[in-house]
Amino acid sequence: MELHDILAKLEQSNEYKDWQKEHAKAYLAHAFVMLDEQNTWQIGYFDEQTNTMTTFVANDAEIKIIPDQEVLKVQQHINKLSAEDVVLTVKDALEAAQKVKSEHYQKEIPAKTFFIIQNLEEHGAVFNITYFTVSFKTINIKLSTKNGEVLHHSIQTLATFG
Repeated sequence: MELHDILAKLEQSNEYKDWQKEHAKAYLAHAFVMLDEQNTWQIGYFDEQTNTMTTFVANDAEIKIIPDQEVLKVQQHINKLSAEDVVLTVKDALEAAQKVKSEHYQKEIPAKTFFIIQNLEEHGAVFNITYFTVSFKTINIKLSTKNGEVLHHSIQTLATFG
């Protein structure tokens, strides 16, 4: 499922419509997907006035709302994500990330993969794709949502055992 599809489904739901009446100034902030969770999206809306994030969990079968949660901001503004900026498909984004992983981190074996679509100050709208590896490392790849350009990639060790 693509972001546009899940947003259309969400915005037609009674859960969203009822919530929106009380949160008219909240804006789309992110869309999160853990790849092994069968087409389940977590769509976050941020309300600057109350400094809260409301998350909708949506899949083919249902839509649930996770009530407002206060956001801990660390000197970074939570930018509005414009769905119109997301041109790249999920499939194409994951293929591009896999290509980067194969070229730069071929020895690393992913255990979990997730991505978040968000608007970052330094890069604009991105697919922010992360692989947790069996060697306790994270590979992070940021791709433009408009054209799939690789904006950043890195690897970090999660923990050192000694």
